[in-house]
Amino acid sequence: MKRWLVCAVALLSLSVFRTDPAAAQNYPNREIHVVCGFPAGSGADVYARFFSNKLAAISGQTVVVENRPGAQGSIATEYVARAKPDGYTLYIGGADAFSASPYLFKKPPINPAKDFDYISPLLSQGFMLIVDSKAPFKSVAELTTYLKQKKDKASYATPNNPSTILAELYKRAAGLETIQVNYKTSADFVNDLASGSIDFVMADPVFTLARIKQGTVRPLAISTAKRLSPVPDIPTMQEAGIPGIDLNLWWLMAAPAGTPAPILDKLHAWFTEIVNSQDTREFLARNGGEPYTNASPAATKKLVEQELAAWKDYIAVAKIEAQ
Repeated sequence: MKRWLVCAVALLSLSVFRTDPAAAQNYPNREIHVVCGFPAGSGADVYARFFSNKLAAISGQTVVVENRPGAQGSIATEYVARAKPDGYTLYIGGADAFSASPYLFKKPPINPAKDFDYISPLLSQGFMLIVDSKAPFKSVAELTTYLKQKKDKASYATPNNPSTILAELYKRAAGLETIQVNYKTSADFVNDLASGSIDFVMADPVFTLARIKQGTVRPLAISTAKRLSPVPDIPTMQEAGIPGIDLNLWWLMAAPAGTPAPILDKLHAWFTEIVNSQDTREFLARNGGEPYTNASPAATKKLVEQELAAWKDYIAVAKIEAQ
């Protein structure tokens, strides 16, 4: 009797967490959900909606964006990690959502090496050092001189982990005493930057380029080692005299671990086609990003694994304590 129960439970588990070959062959035949770890209107949400619309067109199925913000994206990643691995729940996220997760929590909600199958990268981007458009600073050197004079009376905003890491790298390289002020989202610090309460921000390019067009912020430098083609006039932090900063943040699409290989391969082919399209290249250029593809889902997983060690160092430099 006990043996029968064990077998029944095992079979039930397989039926819940496995997708049969026929289902994989017919994929997709219903609505797909793409989960985003940040609120509507954020840079992440802009990417989620663009790529979801493209996936809907190429797959012939409705694709719904689910915004599950909170805890630096970990609410969303945990939700997807626990979802049924059938290709109908996907996650779009940046490097920090996966590679930083083990170091941000005392009890990490996910294991990025085990809880996900990685489908395809989508883009890479650099963060930008920005000041209010009314501020007198026209270069990183001018801002640095001012911050040194102001010492611990100066402050900067940090709406996310990459922003915190890059600001700390800048502080360390320039010998600054500037004070960190945390915000939940990029939209939350806009008024404080405009009023002068905040002196600078390392901000994501989607947010930044929209504000540049509005004339409300001025970019001084970008976080990548090389200038990016969408914003060739913005110098790198290294060119601006701040050594050791080279952070190029990639974004990718992932699925719960155990998703059948035929589904992963189909999604990888679709997203590779989407990323290589002229429409996507133009969209990314408008938002400060560059197309990013690789050979296979396995290569995408290798990318995440390689970044794990690098993000351990980034978190240590930024002095972000595990929660």
